[in-house]
Amino acid sequence: MGATAPRRVGYREGMPPTPAETIAPGVRRVRVPMPSFSGLGFSNAYLIEDAAGRLHVIDPGSPTAQARQTLRSAIADVPVASIVLTHLHPDHAGGAAALADATGAAVLLHERERAALGLIAAGLPAPDLEEWGVPAERRPELLAVAAMPTGPAAELVDAVITGVLADDAVLDIPGRSIRVIGTPGHTDGHLCLHDEEAGLLVTGDHVLPTVNSGLGLGGPTASNPIADYLDSLDRVAQLDRDGLRALPGHEEPFTGLRERCAALAAHHLRRTDEVAAHPGGTVWETASTLTWTGGWDALAGATLLSALRQTAQHREYAARGA
Repeated sequence: MGATAPRRVGYREGMPPTPAETIAPGVRRVRVPMPSFSGLGFSNAYLIEDAAGRLHVIDPGSPTAQARQTLRSAIADVPVASIVLTHLHPDHAGGAAALADATGAAVLLHERERAALGLIAAGLPAPDLEEWGVPAERRPELLAVAAMPTGPAAELVDAVITGVLADDAVLDIPGRSIRVIGTPGHTDGHLCLHDEEAGLLVTGDHVLPTVNSGLGLGGPTASNPIADYLDSLDRVAQLDRDGLRALPGHEEPFTGLRERCAALAAHHLRRTDEVAAHPGGTVWETASTLTWTGGWDALAGATLLSALRQTAQHREYAARGA
């Protein structure tokens, strides 16, 4: 079965909080509003109830007053035992500090993501725009974007993170067996969460039903994000049996995970082929020949920097003959 089409939901300032939606027994979804510039409208927070009646929150969402109000209204007076983050981006992890402060809950993320947060907090090197062949007049806007934090590093490092998770670890949620699946690519320490008994897989931004997530968006990595992502797609595709339901970080829950993983892999391999067809020239020159949503001329700031980084990643991946 293919992925179901998402139902887009927009938010405006002053709108009342959206009630939580029951996804499965003991599992609810909250659409947490996020800044409108993303075009996605909301991120998904998942509330999992344990055998003791406590909640475990996956991805509390953006660090805004509206996001906090929406999530707290859904939680109400139920004790929160833990907060699990699929990755470090603000629309997923930005609300962790406030929720942890209000509830005393532990905050957990993958050990590789914890290491990435440390690098980000220490300051990331600027990209070599001259080597990429970026015209001098476009460099200031890209340097300004590159200097912005990749995630809520200052709020999360040391002060909030209380534990790390390794691949195949089982979350401490009494009455459930939810396993950690490391899925690097979108960020170096991105994780998914597999509840085999319930037939659920929380996918974060690793697999979305219609959107192609950006790659390498969590600071520098020792390995190629394209290669990591393709391996991670294979890893989660193998879990798709007996009607597994994917719970993404944005858009709507869907089935057909294996087919969606195959489509995402094909998308990136096509892009690698596009890049390989232009072996000469700079990253800028190659990127300008590629097909981009909205067109090359429309890219600016963060979207332009992301396009150049991903072009560089695909060049590296193509060059090694993968």
